[in-house]
Amino acid sequence: MDKSIKNKKITFVRFAVRTLAISASTFALFDFLKGDYQAGGLLALGWLTIVIGEKRMFNGEKTNEES
Repeated sequence: MDKSIKNKKITFVRFAVRTLAISASTFALFDFLKGDYQAGGLLALGWLTIVIGEKRMFNGEKTNEES
């Protein structure tokens, strides 16, 4: 396995944030397909906010190799 890939611990908080992001993106896609553009746009904006927040929250987290 490549040593440059960082194995990060999967904590409950990380799992919850990723689940929220996946749900928001899925619901946004379904709303766009249904033609409900306002709800789809708001969900897409929420998804983008979650992704940016996740990157900022977990940017300095230790990896399994460092602990």
